[in-house]
Amino acid sequence: MRMRVWPVLMLTCFAAFAASDLQAGVSVKSVAWFVPGNTLEIVIAALGLRYCFDGVPRLNNLSALAKYSFFAILLAPFTSAFLSAHGIGPDYWTSWRIAFLSEALAFATITPVLLSWINEGPALAQESAVFQLEGMILITGLVIVTYVTFTYPVNHNSPALLYSLVPFFLWSALRFGWLGVTTSLIVVSSLSSWAALRGRGPFSELIPFTHPLALQLFLISAATPFMILTAVVEDRKLAGEELARLSGRLIEAQEEERKRIARDVHDDYSQRLAMLAIDIEELEEKVGDTSQETKQQLDVLYERICELGADMHSLSHQLHSSPLESLGLVAGVRAFCEEFAVMEHVQVDFAHENVPRSIPADAALCLFRVVQEGLRNMKRHSAANKANVRIEGSSGNLHLTVSDQGKGFELGAPTVGGGIGIWSMQERLRLLGGRLELTSHSKQGTRIDAWLPIKVE
Repeated sequence: MRMRVWPVLMLTCFAAFAASDLQAGVSVKSVAWFVPGNTLEIVIAALGLRYCFDGVPRLNNLSALAKYSFFAILLAPFTSAFLSAHGIGPDYWTSWRIAFLSEALAFATITPVLLSWINEGPALAQESAVFQLEGMILITGLVIVTYVTFTYPVNHNSPALLYSLVPFFLWSALRFGWLGVTTSLIVVSSLSSWAALRGRGPFSELIPFTHPLALQLFLISAATPFMILTAVVEDRKLAGEELARLSGRLIEAQEEERKRIARDVHDDYSQRLAMLAIDIEELEEKVGDTSQETKQQLDVLYERICELGADMHSLSHQLHSSPLESLGLVAGVRAFCEEFAVMEHVQVDFAHENVPRSIPADAALCLFRVVQEGLRNMKRHSAANKANVRIEGSSGNLHLTVSDQGKGFELGAPTVGGGIGIWSMQERLRLLGGRLELTSHSKQGTRIDAWLPIKVE
């Protein structure tokens, strides 16, 4: 919000605030102290948050929460309480404490819930109906438990009912983040204050306008740890998004590098080898029958160059599959399985069923790489001479299976130099919302199952 509108907005709000207080019976003298006190408070908080945040503050990590807490929950209420205390009661320091805790509590509960709904409210509408229903169940249960806790006539020396709120705070923090925990805090704050004003519940012996210390401390103590917990959880989530983004960029960079190498191998090195083979063939014709031993050596050299050319051609296809790019997933996987079987002297049976013709390129490449890595692992570790590859489509998902009847291994056992291929498969699938399942037992073979959701183009 632009600073030039601040004076108009504050004058409007404080005029309404003064009118409300006067109508409620608050003296003119008290209002005269509250208005400058609240003005100072708002200015300090607004300037501090404007300096620390670019736009609407997002309290989704520990650093942001610390900045917000310093300016809004501590500094602004601490400073304004020196003015507002004059309008509360004759005991200045008791009044200062009431003013400070009241304003700090407001900034710890009301403001965060407003910020949360501004920042995260629109995204809630995009969540699944099940997630939204869970949120409604959480708030409904919290309202019921809070109402019972703060209105039930309990022994004030036994605040056991207060602990019934903890599971709801944990639920809201871990499942719904800032939106959940701030909404839960405002529910508890509102109902507990309402009950105390009517002389009910564990704080029923308070005289709310003069001795609200116990209620204030309870609410602040309840808010603080769960706000910190939520910030830690959100921090971890942000770090995991950040890691996923970095992982995705690494995989993209890897694919680009594979394309570049495949292009160089195909367009440069393979062509140069082909020209070298032609030169040797021409040299052999010139040699003729004059030197049989030399001719045989040239024949051997020619064969080796041809083999090397074939290997480089295969390497180019493994790095970047032309059939996959031009003809799609089924054609690309079939071509690779056939080429792998010839190169590695194994049998690879490929089958497919209900696979859509048009599959997003990233999904097709992901499954193609899983097939590649699965067959390579079979060749390296299983000692099997036959593998099965199957792709099946159903209900917006693709299910890939790569299996063999080799020697297998025990899951969880340490492997020498292994693990990177499996991680690569898992990460590729995870980035696209899929998952990988590995099944293996000693002397009973290995099976890789990959599930990937797709949107047919």
